[in-house]
Amino acid sequence: MKKADSKRLKAALDLYDYAPCGSVSFDKEAMILDINHTLCIWLGYTKDELILKRSLLSLFRIGGQIFFETHFFPLIQLQGFVKEVYFDIVRKDKSIFHGLINVREVPAHDDLPVSYQATILDISDRWHYEAELIKAKKQAEADSKAKADFLATISHEIRTPLNAILGIGNLLHQTSLNENQKEYAKLLLHSSEHLLGLVNNLLDLSKIEAKKIILEQVPFNLADLANLLHQTYLVKSSEKGIHLHTNVDTDVPNYLIGDPLKLKQILTNLIGNAIKFTKKGQVTIAISKLKETTSEVCLKFVVSDTGIGIPKEKLEAIFQEFAQASYDVNVEFGGTGLGLTISKKLLELHDSSLNVSSALNKGSQFSFELWYKKTNRQSVTTESNSIDFKAHKLEDMRVLIVDDNPANIFIAEQYLDQWKIKYTSAESGLEALSILEEESFHLILLDLQMPKMSGYETAKKIRELNLESSPVIVSFSASTKGEVQSALEEAGIDDHLSKPFQPNELFQKLLKHYGVANEVDNREKKIEPKTETHQDEVPLIETPIPDSYNLQRYRKMANNRQEFLKKFITSTLDALVSYQKDYNRAMNARNIQNLSDLIHKSTMSIYYIQADRLTSLLNESRQGLHQKSTTSDLNELIDKCNHEFETILKGLHKDLKN
Repeated sequence: MKKADSKRLKAALDLYDYAPCGSVSFDKEAMILDINHTLCIWLGYTKDELILKRSLLSLFRIGGQIFFETHFFPLIQLQGFVKEVYFDIVRKDKSIFHGLINVREVPAHDDLPVSYQATILDISDRWHYEAELIKAKKQAEADSKAKADFLATISHEIRTPLNAILGIGNLLHQTSLNENQKEYAKLLLHSSEHLLGLVNNLLDLSKIEAKKIILEQVPFNLADLANLLHQTYLVKSSEKGIHLHTNVDTDVPNYLIGDPLKLKQILTNLIGNAIKFTKKGQVTIAISKLKETTSEVCLKFVVSDTGIGIPKEKLEAIFQEFAQASYDVNVEFGGTGLGLTISKKLLELHDSSLNVSSALNKGSQFSFELWYKKTNRQSVTTESNSIDFKAHKLEDMRVLIVDDNPANIFIAEQYLDQWKIKYTSAESGLEALSILEEESFHLILLDLQMPKMSGYETAKKIRELNLESSPVIVSFSASTKGEVQSALEEAGIDDHLSKPFQPNELFQKLLKHYGVANEVDNREKKIEPKTETHQDEVPLIETPIPDSYNLQRYRKMANNRQEFLKKFITSTLDALVSYQKDYNRAMNARNIQNLSDLIHKSTMSIYYIQADRLTSLLNESRQGLHQKSTTSDLNELIDKCNHEFETILKGLHKDLKN
């Protein structure tokens, strides 16, 4: 060998020996054949202590050894390589470092048998940083949840007495009063409505930050929504001597599919601000068409005013939480400064943005763009800002009021008296059930937050009575319908009214369901008693179904060696028992995340035994939770999945004995 070649060889060997990563080669029995100096230093061993004297397995913990034999090494044999697998590696002094291992198969050559070359990276620092990041993320999520829960609790506690204040204010305003008393009643109503707006903003912000807001996709009438907003703010603008204009271009479609409530909320905040900060002149709401395809349309919404305007240097600040343009503005006009923040965040959910242009003492203009699907559907439900109560006859309707708060019962009774609707009251779920055994009702107004027996429990009990004339159940609570939708459906509750509510909102619910309530004899039963699924109650399939699983992959990996095959089967049996328990816990708790984690964790074990039907059932279960399927449908899925687990387990036990 030439001297130059010798030097190059030595340089190459030094490069291998002192590389920044560990390197080790081993045979099919995992015996170490060679190891570089770097890895020896990390481990605290000499080469003489390791080469042909120790197994690579001896450097792993027990769990790592099992994983190596049952999954890692068979996979290397199957595909010839494995990339980036984590192992806890044990040093000579029994301490641990986290290693990331890549392995490739070295084919037999020159009378040398097959061997395997592994590179090892010490990722202990990265592991530590990742752990710290995960910890910080969990803490941030916990803090955010705590904040959201606090705001929701406070809002709920405020809403409950506010319902009584608003209700009494409405009732008082309808009585015979002198001029001073009318002003007092008017002030009471305006103040309670203002307080309700502040509470709603706080609650909305907490829900947005907690990512609990979901955009709906429902048909709605844009023209009716624009008219509703105009009528809503016409009185307030007239009181200030401000002209309110609403312009909807003639080429804007009336019927769209989207989230009308979120759109209404955005526009409500913008219009309310425009009127609040305008002393004279006008406020204009304009809707125009920007783009259109065969199925969608892009609309531009503009709310402009001739108000006080916003200084250029303050334009960014107005979108911050609890921020306003200046202290003087806050003192003069009031408010929390949350309206624009909420509108901005709601638009971001739509993948849109809120644009603003303003000139001090001249006015402001807020605009945004939204895409909507088009529809020809004409039967779109619209809400009305006012109702002619005398135009609708509900005297034949019978209503049961169930609420533990006497003030709430009193207010509801007064409204029903005005509308000449017959009613009975109960202060608990048990009392309501007792009444229903003797009397029949078209509709039940049911409070959700009651002691001893909640509204949800009461509703389930009512559905279990199998009444000849099953009533419509309308719940009411401080929560919005979206927050409790799943629980309402599970309990068999037909509709929901958020507290505090205006008289017209209650009347709309009664009017909406009166026709349905008159046809109660034809109603299907919506709820079934919830049953718990227990593993030992699932009947076992006596004979394993041939296509439930297949050991072909394991047999190939084991090269038909029975000792390896039995190790594979034993490992899979232990894993499947654990997976079945995790599955039942996740399904009974209706926890989508836990079920998704289980599916991810079980992928390899199920793949190796080709349990395609089990995979399909697991995915169906996740889809069922996601779509909020009925209790009976979910229980059926649980039974099927447990049947499949038991079938595979029974078969694998039999294979292990053979």
